[in-house]
Formats: sequence, C-alpha cells, structure tokens
Amino acid sequence: MSSIVVRLRPGSDGDPTHIPPAGNHAQVNPPMLYLEKIGQQWMQSRGEARPGVKYVLESLPNGYTMWQRPRPGDAKHLDKYLFGHPEHRKFDSPNRFYPHFQYLMDNAGSSMGCPCTVCAGNSGVLPKTSSAQKSSSSAASSRPPTPNRPRPATSQAAATLAAPILSAVQMKGRPKTLSAGMDTSHVDEEGTPDVYRGLIEKLRRHNTVDEPIKEPLSPDWQAEQDVLPSVLQNLREKEQWIPRVGDIVLYIRDLPKDVDLIRDEVTGVLQLYDEPSETFLGSPPWEAGLVGEVPKHALLHDLTEDDQTINVVESGLRVEPVPDVNTTDKSLSKRHKYVSLRQVRPMALWKELLLGPQEEWHPTITNALGITSTISLMGKHRFRGTWPNANIYCHGLYLGFEMLAVGDTVRLLPNTNSGQTECSDIMIIKSIRLRWSNMDKASNNDYDEGRPYNSEIWVYGSAYTNDPTRSDKQWLSDQNNEPPKAAEAYSSWHPLHPSSKELAVPYSRVLGRLYERDALAIWLNTDSDDASLDIGRQGLLEARAFSRQHDKRIAQEPSATWYWGDDRADALNLHTINGLEVAKYDQERDVRKWRKDIKLIEGMNNNPPKGGSSTTTITNMKQASADASAAGGRGLRRFMAPGTSTTSSSLPAAVRTQQALFRETSFSSSSGSGRKRSHDVFQLNDEEEDEEDGDDEDDDDEEIRQHTKLVLKEAEPGPLKRKAKVMIVID
Repeated sequence: MSSIVVRLRPGSDGDPTHIPPAGNHAQVNPPMLYLEKIGQQWMQSRGEARPGVKYVLESLPNGYTMWQRPRPGDAKHLDKYLFGHPEHRKFDSPNRFYPHFQYLMDNAGSSMGCPCTVCAGNSGVLPKTSSAQKSSSSAASSRPPTPNRPRPATSQAAATLAAPILSAVQMKGRPKTLSAGMDTSHVDEEGTPDVYRGLIEKLRRHNTVDEPIKEPLSPDWQAEQDVLPSVLQNLREKEQWIPRVGDIVLYIRDLPKDVDLIRDEVTGVLQLYDEPSETFLGSPPWEAGLVGEVPKHALLHDLTEDDQTINVVESGLRVEPVPDVNTTDKSLSKRHKYVSLRQVRPMALWKELLLGPQEEWHPTITNALGITSTISLMGKHRFRGTWPNANIYCHGLYLGFEMLAVGDTVRLLPNTNSGQTECSDIMIIKSIRLRWSNMDKASNNDYDEGRPYNSEIWVYGSAYTNDPTRSDKQWLSDQNNEPPKAAEAYSSWHPLHPSSKELAVPYSRVLGRLYERDALAIWLNTDSDDASLDIGRQGLLEARAFSRQHDKRIAQEPSATWYWGDDRADALNLHTINGLEVAKYDQERDVRKWRKDIKLIEGMNNNPPKGGSSTTTITNMKQASADASAAGGRGLRRFMAPGTSTTSSSLPAAVRTQQALFRETSFSSSSGSGRKRSHDVFQLNDEEEDEEDGDDEDDDDEEIRQHTKLVLKEAEPGPLKRKAKVMIVID
C-alpha cells in the first residue's frame, strides 16, 4: 500500500510548554499513532481519500507532542497521551483529538469555540468510530471502483465520506469560548497569545466589543498588574514638575553645595555662581539623561536646596546619559549618576538653557534632540469598538522627552487656523486612545504585504483657554468653573467647550506637561510673572524638526515624521535601562519557564492541599515563588521595556526600588504580534502635514492642522453607549 504525506494548514493553538512532569513519561517521536490515524481520518472527511492509499500527517500541529508511560498496575501496557493543549489538558486518543484537530485546520489554528470534549467538556463531541464502522470504512477505502459505476466526483465523495465525521462533530449545547488573552491561535515568538488579534477577530464576529484587555498567559502582564495601580495613583498625587521615570532631562553631573545657577544681570544668561567668592564660573556643563529612578517625596524647595540629611540616592534622581539612537554603541548608558533635583531641568527648556555654541554641547544633548519625534504607548487596558473601527484605551504615552498620563494637564500647540501664534490652550487628559479604522479593508494575513489597519493616536480631554474671546459664558458649569491646579498661577481660564463634550486632538498637537509656574520660575531663575505658558514651544518645534532629519529610522523613510516604538526602550533604541538588559537583549529571559511557575503558584493558591501542606508542596511553592520573583525582577515589563526593573537583591540596600511604568506588547497595524508595521516610522497624511514645504516650522504648523474635534463626553469604559456625535471645531 502506497503512502502519501498530508500537509498541515497554517496555524496552531499548541503550547510547547505543556509537557508531562519529569518521571516515568517518555516522548514518542515520531508520533505515528496520531500521524496515521488523524491523517487518514482527515483525508476521508475532506472526501479526498483514495482506495489503497495510506495517508500520514507530515507532523502534529506546532506545540503538540506525544508521550507514553507504563500503566499503573500493568507495566507491560503503555498509556499514550497527547500534550500541548492551551489549557494544559491532555488527549488520551487520536479519536478524541480529531475534532480538535479538524477545528484547528478549518479555523486557521484558532480553537475558540472548539467542540471537542477537551475544550467543551461534557457538551463536547466525540466521533463515532465503532469497530464495525472502522472495518467497513477500511474495506470501502481499499475496494476498487466498480467498472460500471464511475467513481464519484470529488464534491460527491466529500459529501459521502465527510457525512459521518461532520455529523459527529456538530456542537452540542453552548460552545466554550476563550478570552482573547487565552486564545493561542496567534502567538508571538515567546508563546504569548496575541490578544489584539483575538479582540479584532471577536469584533469582526460580534460587531461590537467593549471589554478590558487581559493577558493571563503573559508573565509580563501579570507582573504589571501588581504595581501599575500604585504607580498611576502616585502620578495623580504628585505635582507635574516632578520628573518621571522615562523622562529625558538636562542635568549637571557635579554641582558643589555652594554653587548655584544664577542669571547674569548683564548678559541675561544662566551661569554657575560661587556664593562664597561671589563670582560667576561660566555656563553650566549640561548633559541629557534618561530618568531611571525618582524620589518618593519631592518638594518645591528641593529645587534650590539639597537635603544634607538624606543620601542623594534616596532624595534625588538616577539619570543615565542618552546614547546615540543611530548606533549600536550604548556604552554611555552605563555612566549613570544620582543627582539632586536642583541639578536637573526639563529637556523641554533646552533652548532657554543652552545658549552657548553648539560645538560646546555635550554629545548627549544632540542625542536627546534626535529622539524628540518618537512616541510609544503604555498601559493599554481596554478595547472598545464597533466594526470596522476600534479604540484601545491607554493609561499613558511617552511623547518625545516626557511621559504623559491620563489626568495630566498638558499644553497644546497653537492652532494657526484660528490665528493663534502662542500657546494659550491647555487640556486635562481624560483618555488616550489608539484608534484602528477601516479594518474591513485591511489584509488579514500578518505575513503578506497587504494593506495594514489605519492607526492613529488621539488625546481626549477637557480644554481651557486664557483667551476669553474664544470661550462662551454658556459653557460654564459646576464641572468646569475651576481650572486645573497646575494652571492656577498662570492666568484666568475659560472653557473651550461645554462640560458635556470633550476636545479630541492628535498627539502631535500636545506640547507637553504643564509645569507649575513656581517651579518654572525657579528653573529659569526669573520672576514668576515672566514664566509664560509659551516657554519651550519654539524649542520643541525645532527639536522635532531636528529629530526627523537625524533619526535614521525616520529620515530614511519617505514622508515619515515620527517613529512609533513598541515601547519606550524601543523608541529610544536602548539596550539597557537601570543597568539591566531590555528583553530584546536579555539572554536570561525565559518567559516559558516563568509562565509555568506562575501557573504552579496559581494552581497551589486555587487548590490548597487538604489536611495541611506537605513538605514537597511547600518546597515547590517556595521555589516557584522565588523563580517568579526573579522573573519580576529581571525580564518582565516593569519599566519602559521588559527586563528593566530593579529589585532589592540587584542593588545595595540603600538604593530604593522604583516600580515604574511598563513596556507594552507591540502595537502592530494589523495585530499585536508585531509582524506587520510593529514599530515603524509613523506617517501623517497629506491633510495632516505638508511634506513638500521645506520650511520646518511651516511643516509643524501643518502637522497640527489636523481634524481637532469636539465630541460628546464618554462615560468611563463600560457597556457601550450610543455613538457620540463628532463635530469639527471652528474657533
């Protein structure tokens, strides 16, 4: 009898980490029992089996393996099992596995809604293959066709041969459904489910979806959930001038106690001033650095005085010099320094502070300016959409030099269409959204070069202006009659819209966090009245233009204006943060092992041993907990990328641990697995920016001439409400 190898269709839900515990199991390779029986059954169900031909699968679906062990009480008999199910349940026979296999082949590897008995339990189905049916089928397949009865056409054969199989695998009762975070039909290289692809497919089927984003099979996500709430709460409680983890700042590496920054009354330039000798010492030696740790407590007087009773490691910032984004040499990152708050200024003030010749700048200054046109999202927590459009809600984003979070008050670049020439508008961020649109027109294949989803980042919030002519008294209400705290000292403020609506702006119109005016005056050593809302605007526009010309990831892409990173580390092209490798460069990262440890801990917690814990159980739990803790300390998403957290064991006891913001799964235009446009230059369309104009400032004016919108205020993420109206703001 001749044999034919049957090719698999792409896709699998198999989990290669699902294997039996070490002991008396032995792997069976090749797993001929399954390859032969499943191959034959599949070809028959397709109506393509020919008499006298033996069909063998080329392999099991990815992630599945066959194992055998001696039967307890009868060592001569070997029990065979198939491992690899995403929920770590085993199949005990090819007959039980076949409905699952066929469902995978018919659904591009997705097991969501699979009717097999392992997925659906008692409501699942099992093919009816009695011994009589097997012999009849075998005889029929080996019997040559009758001469006076022509062989049926393929379609007829499919209907005839597939009927017993298809009728057997019809679902009984309600099919079991998996959450997007548990669907392993699309996984990344570490075996983590592509939750975003799962949500998109769910949206395609159900038309509307509104649910939190959960990734229970991702140890990174698990670690993030432990600390993210406290991090966000901490941001809400602190004033906005305080540097944040991930910010780019200017700093003076060494500043003696008796030396201050004073503005020369003659030249008007900030200089170092030695108080004992009452002499100016020249321009400050500014460097640019990435903030890796921040003090737990910071007060305004810390900007002018050092607390000598507290070590700078506790009261100051950990700053790492910014390396060149275009090179692989990241040795600068290793020259970190703990500095006091009085040694630090926001990078957004570079033009006001760096008044000397550019040739005298420290190399890190141009390195920092080169990454101004970068963006990355963090804390993606909710998916809401109506097909073919959807929004992903995020807790924050890194925009150029700064981290912005929901609840922040930010400055908006002037809208030249309305005749504005200086900053006069601010916004309290209510939501940050990644918007996917026209998904029905996009390619479904991650591996082709088809059209990707349209991706945009928009910021929604309550907006105010210091120009009363652009407001309306009818817009005043109890909800908007008090300006945000950070803006109180700047001006009187007037709402830009009714309290029932929100302003929506593209991310490129956001200038940055609004620093409290007293802090701004201290930084610039000027009177509070001279600290205007417009300070730093021109410098930011010039820095964005510089970045577009010098960041090769942008400059080499036609019409590109931004680099959209998977995370902060990717946006800045960093290899290490806080002395630890980010995931891409961490050779010790083992997500599969951590995933197994987490499952062990969860299993112990959910099913504690009865009658007291045995010594073995306690030992296993302690070891798993230690492994998981190590995972949390190295390699998980605890900073701006995987592999960047610090733990008490990795630093001296005096060094505080900064549990900070996290790296997020790649935002691809078509999926979360990062195969298509996972992190690439971001191009604004012709309406958003005029790339033909050689004037960089005009280009930036065009960039912010985007469809700024006034929308009905949305309730907190929850069940879908009626669709909000969208109006173009004409101001």
